[in-house]
Amino acid sequence: GVQTCALPIYWKCKSAVVDGKALPAPVAEALRLKLTEKKFTTTKGDEVLFDSSYRTEAGGKIFMMGTEGNMTGKEATEIYKFENGELVLCYALPGDPTPAGFESAAGSKAYLTRWSRMGH
Repeated sequence: GVQTCALPIYWKCKSAVVDGKALPAPVAEALRLKLTEKKFTTTKGDEVLFDSSYRTEAGGKIFMMGTEGNMTGKEATEIYKFENGELVLCYALPGDPTPAGFESAAGSKAYLTRWSRMGH
């Protein structure tokens, strides 16, 4: 699982679909994800988009607790899987329903993101 890797791990985004719409490739490819033992941080260039603490649960779920801005103290649930060496994440923001599967349909408010390892 996520916990057994040497941390921190850096990932770069290969694709992202938000609410059924694919982000333009240059935008998606600018996204980075940093995983430490306790923190899940998404950035775009110098801008922090999402910073949270997290815990994992059996069955491929991650519970993220926002630690900044209007997400502070709010929990979001995401599902994850590893596929062909890539990390696939699907989640909705706090207050929106947790995705049942790895898809982002229009109107679902779900985020479907695919990441590849960058090393350390």
